Amino acid sequence: MGTFESAATRILAPLSELLRKPLYLVDGRSSEAGNAFAIRLPVPRVAIISAEGTRFTEEERRLVQEVFDVLRVAEESESRYAELEQRMLALQRENLDLVVKNRALSEVSSRDSLTGLYNRWYVIEKIDTELNRALRHGSPMSLLMLDIDHFKRINDTWGHAAGDEVLKSVGKLLRDSCRVYDVPGRYGGEEFCIVLPETRMGNTAAVAERIRQRFETTQLPCGDGESVVITASIGIAGMDEPESNEILSPAALIDRADRALYSAKSRGRNRIETWDRSRMKCADTVSH
Repeated sequence: MGTFESAATRILAPLSELLRKPLYLVDGRSSEAGNAFAIRLPVPRVAIISAEGTRFTEEERRLVQEVFDVLRVAEESESRYAELEQRMLALQRENLDLVVKNRALSEVSSRDSLTGLYNRWYVIEKIDTELNRALRHGSPMSLLMLDIDHFKRINDTWGHAAGDEVLKSVGKLLRDSCRVYDVPGRYGGEEFCIVLPETRMGNTAAVAERIRQRFETTQLPCGDGESVVITASIGIAGMDEPESNEILSPAALIDRADRALYSAKSRGRNRIETWDRSRMKCADTVSH
């Protein structure tokens, strides 16, 4: 194997990872070199082949040709080959860094800046995902909507900064009350929600009651050494199994949970209401 071929073989592994397709080297005069998934290199007469049989894009062709042009120029210098290998590894690291940064940016953009919970838009996307899974596999899922009772009194008494401190504490309380695969979010203002995958509505009522009790027994800081105890009204809706006569959308499921929440508010607050699917109205599940 010549110097060029030896160096080219070493370069192919990181190049394959960069392009995310396996590559190998063949003689430029072989029948494979004429395929649509090959890149011919005129000097020396070799070709780069995509092992999975996929066509190269124009950008991929240009990158491969530029890399091997450098190899050809540096044909007699082993130090240049090593330098090129390092450049390829650097490209891989930069590509990985970009992936990590994009993921971090996506995570930041899905969070509510005040509470650290997921924001409204992320929650709606998650509800859509879980509804689709429930419809495909017959698995249950539930949604819990929660509103802080008389939150305006906190702002009026201690100011909006104190109100923000309370909302931060609510965010932590909800995170601490969730399983690792639940999705707690801030839906807007003092209204929060939790998406519970693989959870039947009956079990969700127990989760909601545990959260309701934690609110009414926890002192939440509101600034300047002050603390306050709040209560919450909670509405529950969900899907225990796919319904034969309708397909729920995220908006429809949220509307059901919101109606249950409104019922909890109208019946005295600090209580839980569940959307009763059989009667298509809200039914009282917990009385206080």
